[in-house]
Amino acid sequence: MKNIQQKAAKEIFILKFNFTSKRNIIYWFCQTGGWTVYVIVNLIITNVLYKADLNILSSFVILGIMGIGFTHLYRYFIKKYHWLKLSLKQIVPLVFSACILMALLMTGGLFVVGILKGALNNRMVGFTLLNNSFEFMMVTLLWSLLYFAFHYMENYRNSEIEKLVWEAAVKDFELKTLKSQLNPHFMFNALNSIRALIEENPERAKKAIGQLSSIFRYSLKIERMETTPLFEELKTVEDYLGLEKVRYEERLHYSITTSPESEKIEIPPMMVQTLVENGIKHGVAKLPEGGSVTVNTVLEKDYLVITITNSGKLNEAEMANTKGFGLSNTKHRLFLLYGTKASFFLTENNNRVKAEIFIPIGVR
Repeated sequence: MKNIQQKAAKEIFILKFNFTSKRNIIYWFCQTGGWTVYVIVNLIITNVLYKADLNILSSFVILGIMGIGFTHLYRYFIKKYHWLKLSLKQIVPLVFSACILMALLMTGGLFVVGILKGALNNRMVGFTLLNNSFEFMMVTLLWSLLYFAFHYMENYRNSEIEKLVWEAAVKDFELKTLKSQLNPHFMFNALNSIRALIEENPERAKKAIGQLSSIFRYSLKIERMETTPLFEELKTVEDYLGLEKVRYEERLHYSITTSPESEKIEIPPMMVQTLVENGIKHGVAKLPEGGSVTVNTVLEKDYLVITITNSGKLNEAEMANTKGFGLSNTKHRLFLLYGTKASFFLTENNNRVKAEIFIPIGVR
């Protein structure tokens, strides 16, 4: 779990780094672009009303530079004091106070520029103190609204992505845990079958060892995979049933039928084998005369339908004691991989237990 947490943390760090870099680029683009548009619009209006000259042009350029500088300083304080983490009730008075202060600073700065350039008169002083102060406050208020709205939307999207990364990490850990539980359980039973065969029939024991070797190879392969082609899973099931045939002899009969078009469909590894094993353990093994196990696969519309049928009766208490190998394991793995789109049913009819798995095709 620690390695998976480190992997997830690394992915989130890279995500945050890319997110911050992208956000800074967008910020500077909007910052310079927005104030440039503001200056150009004011120049056009002023030129229509008063015929703007070089003096007015330079004043508006200075105004744009001050706007960029003061709002960037404003952003610095927002980040330093973590305003984005405050509640709406706390933010509103802070933003209004900041907008008033910004308006006074920009008005004062423009007033100082006017004095230095000797371009102020009584009419200009009144215009600067009243009209410009209100205008600058509204511009800063609009800047604040856009800034906070952008950050809230981006942070929400970023938190959703982080949540998905952590969910994927947990899912990966749970799948690995389930597979690590399955493998020892399966291998011990297979070894017990071969042990009973070695002295009775050495030739058959050699064949059984070959089957077990194939099963081991498959087991090692699936450690790195979440799904496997159906035909590989069924080959392992056939090897397993061959080993169990040695153990139960004439008490066990089995058959595997599959449609050619379903053989390459990806399924969770060891899932069919586990249900077949449960069918033998809780069904065939408990019958003095033995029984049979059948596996059938077919494509129906957008689903792969896998049906495992075995002799015996459905006993919920015994199934619950499988400690993760039987029903709960199957349901859990299907949910982790396919969500609610996959389904699993277990029914009994005429002393036959039928397990049905519905796996959506092309959904992951």
